[in-house]
Parts: sequence; structure tokens; C-alpha cells
Amino acid sequence: MWERDRERAAEAARRELVAWISHDLRSPLAGIRAMAEALADGVVAQPGEVADYAHRISGEATRLSGMVDDLFELSRITAGGLRLTMSAIPLADVVGDALESQTAVAQRKRVRVAAKDSAEPVVLGSDPELTRVVRNLVSNAIRHTPPDGTVAVSIGVDGDSALLHVDDACGGIPPDELERVFDVAFRGSAARTPERSGDAGGGLGLAIAKGLVEAHHGRIGVRNHGPGCRFEVRLPLATS
Repeated sequence: MWERDRERAAEAARRELVAWISHDLRSPLAGIRAMAEALADGVVAQPGEVADYAHRISGEATRLSGMVDDLFELSRITAGGLRLTMSAIPLADVVGDALESQTAVAQRKRVRVAAKDSAEPVVLGSDPELTRVVRNLVSNAIRHTPPDGTVAVSIGVDGDSALLHVDDACGGIPPDELERVFDVAFRGSAARTPERSGDAGGGLGLAIAKGLVEAHHGRIGVRNHGPGCRFEVRLPLATS
């Protein structure tokens, strides 16, 4: 019975992934095709317009490339093909690198990102994958926080675990949807602050974060907190 349930869950996940591919990859591809046809047909001919279309095509191609990278990463996780090179890593360094990569996005949305360390935990992990976890969580928080809102990132220690909290101002998630937040392609209801930045991550970022955290023998969860949500990651501390 347990094996049958696992097969059904895997099949449901595959169907969700196919639905994500058909929907989210189709949008940037359609945009690139339409703009390329406009350029080829001479509909857009003024130098300024041509430069604008070229810039937009480049942006859509970059977005598409990121989505394909996410898809490849998720496929590695679900297929058990992830290989981690583990070492002792200060979690504050990981957070610092991830936040630096999100500075421009936060500035464009006029979202303040605040970081606070109550401890200096060292975890056993793979630097690129842990940086991606933090980057995905912070990117998600920025995406769903309205302009002039704040995303707060904090780290600490609880027993034998390092803690990472990422708080946003998304307006909260209905309780019956909280357990689905890490599902592939989950977007939630309209109760959450709507996406305004135009650079949605396709619904794979949180699923990837969950897979990478679990690959580090950690846990990840989410709950409503203050003006939004709190994502909490627990990672085993590195032994001395």
C-alpha cells in the first residue's frame, strides 16, 4: 500500500511538472517569437524601437534560461542525482552571498532587506546549494512583498540546529494552502500580495529550496507571521 501511494504521489508530481512546462515556458517563448517576427517583417524598423525589442528579447531569453536551469536542478533532486561536496560553512557567509545577489531586485521593487545575526552557526553543507536555498527564499520574499515593505533575514542556533528565518510582508497565506507552498508550480490564492515585478520564478524556487534543504538532512517550513510569512530552515550544525 505504501509503495502504491508513493507511485501515485510521484505521478502527480510529474503531471504538475508537465503542466508547469507547458504553461510557464510557453509564455517567454511566445514573446520572443512575436518580437522576432516583428523585427523580421519590418513592422519595427526605427533604431530606437529595434534596440528596445532586442533588449526585451534578451530579457525574455535570460528569464527562459533561468527557468530551464531551475527545471534541470529540480529534476536532479527528484531523480536522486544530486551530489553534494560537504564542508564546514559559516551560515552568515552563505546569507551574505545570497543577499548580495538580490540587492538589485530589491532596489527595483523598493523593498528593504534587513539581516540580523543572533549567533554565528557553522553548518555542514555544500556552499553553492545552500546559497541557492537562501537566494530562492529571499527572491520569493521580495517578489511577494509590496513596495516600501521589508524582508527580514535572521540566523541563530536552537539546540543542535542552525536556524534561518526569512520574513516577508506578503499579507499571509490561507491556512489550507500553507502545506502546498513547496509544491511544484504552486502560486496560491489572490489573498497573497500579487506579483508586480514581472520576473516570476515559475513556481519552482520553493520546491528546489525544499529539496536542497532535505538533501542536507535539514527541514524547511512556513507559517504566517506578522504582516506576512516566515520561512524557517533548520540545518544540522557541523561537529567540532
